[in-house]
Amino acid sequence: MTEDDRQPRPAVDDESMRKVPARPAGLRWSPGAPDAATGNPEDAEQRPSADPGAMPPSAFGAPPPLPSQVPPPLPVEPPPAPPSGGGPPLPPRWEPPSRAGEPYPMRFDVAYPERLSRWKTLLRAFLVIPAYVFVGILDYVVQAGFLAGWVAVFVRRKYPRWLFAGLTGALGFNARVASYGLLLTDQYPSFESGEHPAQLEYAPPPQGELSRWRVLLWKIMVLTGHFVVLAFLWLAVLAVTVIAWFAILITGRYPRGLFGFVTGVLRWHLRTLGYLASFNDRFPPFALGADAGPGGRGAALASAIAGVLLIGGCTAGAITVSVLEEGANRTDVDYAALVDGQPAQTFITGDSFDPTFAVRLERATDPAGDLLPVLDAPGTRAVVFHFAMLNGTSSDREFSSSRARLRIEAADGDRKWVKPALVVVNGEPAPGDLEEDEESQVRIAFLIPLDAELLELRVDPPWPAFGDIKYQFR
Repeated sequence: MTEDDRQPRPAVDDESMRKVPARPAGLRWSPGAPDAATGNPEDAEQRPSADPGAMPPSAFGAPPPLPSQVPPPLPVEPPPAPPSGGGPPLPPRWEPPSRAGEPYPMRFDVAYPERLSRWKTLLRAFLVIPAYVFVGILDYVVQAGFLAGWVAVFVRRKYPRWLFAGLTGALGFNARVASYGLLLTDQYPSFESGEHPAQLEYAPPPQGELSRWRVLLWKIMVLTGHFVVLAFLWLAVLAVTVIAWFAILITGRYPRGLFGFVTGVLRWHLRTLGYLASFNDRFPPFALGADAGPGGRGAALASAIAGVLLIGGCTAGAITVSVLEEGANRTDVDYAALVDGQPAQTFITGDSFDPTFAVRLERATDPAGDLLPVLDAPGTRAVVFHFAMLNGTSSDREFSSSRARLRIEAADGDRKWVKPALVVVNGEPAPGDLEEDEESQVRIAFLIPLDAELLELRVDPPWPAFGDIKYQFR
């Protein structure tokens, strides 16, 4: 026993024992570690250290709740959806979109080439000729396929899968040929897409959901706005391609900004073709980007209004031109002066000094019984019109009896058209040729009632720029 053990210890009552603080929960001993204050390991043996895995003591915070008092876990919110305008590029295996706000249900892109061959670019206009010839033949098949698809959608609201596969394959080949011709790639267009830099994919048509009333006429009308914009964009593409051709020959690279513009115009064009073919009923956007979504109803309505106005304007313009041409090819003729040998107005196309075609009514013979006794019949009289027609074109033009008619009014007031009884071209019965670079003499004979009055003569020369020439008799 040591000296300390012999010292009497003070008595401790129960009350003082109750005042001694218990060891805080969550603390444990760390023997052997030096004390932070004194640096003595022995002092550290008398100090508790915090257990990181235990709850803090009541002296440093609120006591831990009982199991029945533990609050329920907070709900976990799902992560926000990625923004619709950006994101990584589409994967090779593209899944068609199915909800509004997602990209249009087709994908077209061309991988940007870091270097392009100068000699292939220099000779591109010659190298692409075989592919263009094949595309020209293929386009007839594509047009027939479009018609078959419209009929199928109108009748059954379904697009035949085999027809869809064939048309998308043909359009994909056209896209590869266009990419090659526009200098976007050096890889010659292949029949299969494979690893070609230009890739085109359409989402399969929704079977049984395609609209009948949108087929053909409605889609052509609402796409009028696209056709107008694309016409100007393709003019810009031609200019950009010429610039890119020189840039590639000098630097070996296609300027990236111009590359994106040409690819975007081609993408826009292919979107409109897919909508026109009724692969889907989602109106294509007025956009160049690959991530553009379907156009809204407002855009479709505006394009439809523009289409109606444009079609109406073209129709009105055609009618106006027709009326003006009718007035331009119409002349009033004094019939008595014509019988006396005074020529009527001469109609000319082309240069007046070197006309492409000219028609002159020289005179009329009425009656012409002595001239054409074979046509003389009781109660009738023969009338002959003498024409000089100059054919300044590079080929002969045929004139037949179907190209003339005469309108008369009988004594009882009945008006009718009369066909020629005989037409003679350069002394030979029609049909006959108006020889190139020669003036031909044409005689047109009619057999009419003896007391009939002549109202109008119409002649249709064998040259499309003329149309009908109308001689109104007075």
